[in-house]
Amino acid sequence: MDYFYSNTGLTAVKVDQYEAPVSLIARPDSDELILGERAGRVIRLRIADTGKLSVGEVILDLSDQVTALGEGGLLGLAFSPDGDYLYVSLTRSEDGQSQILAYQMNSNKPLKDTARLLLAVDQPSSDHNNGHILTDPKGRLIIGFGDGGPGLVRDPSGKGRDRSTLLGTLVRIRPTPNEDSAYLVPPENPFFNSDELGVRPEILVFGLRNPWRFDLDPLNGDLWITDVGYQLVEEINYLPANEVDSGADFGWAAMEGSVEFAGPEPVGHVRPVYEYRHDGVGVRCSIIGGVVVRGGLPHTLEGSFLYSDFCDGVIRALVPDGEGGWTEQHLGAKVDLPVHFARSHDGTVFVLSLAGGVYRLEPS
Repeated sequence: MDYFYSNTGLTAVKVDQYEAPVSLIARPDSDELILGERAGRVIRLRIADTGKLSVGEVILDLSDQVTALGEGGLLGLAFSPDGDYLYVSLTRSEDGQSQILAYQMNSNKPLKDTARLLLAVDQPSSDHNNGHILTDPKGRLIIGFGDGGPGLVRDPSGKGRDRSTLLGTLVRIRPTPNEDSAYLVPPENPFFNSDELGVRPEILVFGLRNPWRFDLDPLNGDLWITDVGYQLVEEINYLPANEVDSGADFGWAAMEGSVEFAGPEPVGHVRPVYEYRHDGVGVRCSIIGGVVVRGGLPHTLEGSFLYSDFCDGVIRALVPDGEGGWTEQHLGAKVDLPVHFARSHDGTVFVLSLAGGVYRLEPS
């Protein structure tokens, strides 16, 4: 799909270098940033007066617990809203199982011996593990799981349509650090009181292939999800805040974006707000989300959704076109092998490269 250059150009300024960084989060009530490397190290950073990131201190090393085989590794970090707990998403070294762990924080770092397993999901392969996590303002943890792959096989076990598994979904749970149960299912979850046999009440949305990544708009609670396509369509999905609890079905593998795939199109299928094709046209291959702009960048981008593609690395924005649709804008910046976007407390946007670079986006 064609794009045009925005009047608001951005530059990607390299601010540091790490080993395959895949997650970056802001610590609550602090100017610290916490970075996760795919191999299992968690590093505390500060932003120096020069705008560069300070020399980082390793505050947690899980290298002996993590496998980076396939699409595995340390894949996500999140804080509880009060900053008392650090949540870590990883694939376990011995069998590739996806695990969500909680660590109690002291003043400066997580305490490794306080590790508490919140959730574990067996993976049928080392592909489409996903593992992005974030917490919402109510302290609920949202977790992304792909359909389990493998590779370019088209969901052979039908996980995307099967709500008895957490694969192919976003999950929402409430961690309970001081109770016997590791988590509770929020009663507002759409399938909490489902009459359908076997449906997992943890599921927030389903019908996803590999939702890499997703974001909650900090201003209004809207949910944005980028879902990596099979061989044809990359998609951006959007739910306004009043529809987040609706139990949305994004269609995979009956649909790939708005295109019928295994078919037929499910009743109530939520189509993407934007999609692009990569069937031999251009150089894009795998969508990488993405954050909503809230402060920190020119006001002309306020409320836009930033994203890129792993193969071409061009930074783009999705903005309303004023007619109920959306327009893709090319912002001029480019990052090699982008894998993650992050937003600091003041709205500064960072892009992480699997090649090692951490980049700050700023007006060109």
